[in-house]
Amino acid sequence: MKRILGIDCSPKVEQAVSGLLGENDIQYEQFHDGMVLNGYQMIIMEIGQNLEHVVQQICKLRYACNFQNIPIILINSQKKDISSQPYVMAGATEVLSLSDPLPACKHIINGYLIPNREPLAEELEYLEPFIKNTCHILQTMAGIDAEFKKVYFSNTPIRIFGDVSGIMGLSGNAEGTLVVTFYWELAKMIVAKMMGTEEGSIDAELIHDGVSEIINMISGSTKKEFVGKPYHFEITLPSVVVGPGHQIGYLQNVSAAVLIFEVGSQSFALHVCINPKTTLP
Repeated sequence: MKRILGIDCSPKVEQAVSGLLGENDIQYEQFHDGMVLNGYQMIIMEIGQNLEHVVQQICKLRYACNFQNIPIILINSQKKDISSQPYVMAGATEVLSLSDPLPACKHIINGYLIPNREPLAEELEYLEPFIKNTCHILQTMAGIDAEFKKVYFSNTPIRIFGDVSGIMGLSGNAEGTLVVTFYWELAKMIVAKMMGTEEGSIDAELIHDGVSEIINMISGSTKKEFVGKPYHFEITLPSVVVGPGHQIGYLQNVSAAVLIFEVGSQSFALHVCINPKTTLP
């Protein structure tokens, strides 16, 4: 049984959701700031009349997910057609309409309830250096204690809902992509501590440079631990992408691990997509 949270749902939508997901534990709330979403496997939200208001709510919900891959499904109870693009860009996973055939809606929703894959023992072995070095870099460069919380492999293509991502291409004996993603306020705090200055003096350019340096240091320190192993890689020049809901391209048919860390009450994520050209012994 999955735990599902319904937000701002009218009786009409609640009835429809019960028909679609009645075998699960469904709880309903009105939207409010500071919602805690840990423990939920899906969020169902009815689309209101004010597009901008709903978009802002989706952004806040996605932030509250703390980089966990919790699907946010929007339900349109009106008969008129709407564009799903602004909602998806804000962080919604899917936009459904009650005018659509309910069996089709049920099939779509149940597809998003498939659990994320847990890492295998051999995957944890190559992920451990990334975890250790991420925590070490933030401690030595910024005096910040980052705590590793969890890892999962997504069943669906990963969209990154942070505000800024540092990207490192991996090549050589192993190839892939390494991405660190922050929300803006945490990135500003970390970069300020790296530079030994006040947060108020940190602008977008300094955050861009600081995040680039963080992914460069994580990649460089980790690659040394893979020398002589199938996962040994070379690094390219880092790049940075800014903007909520941006997407990063990964290798086809290679799973991307999402490592979630906490700094105080805030979270950030490290995405590891790596494919060895030789097999593990």
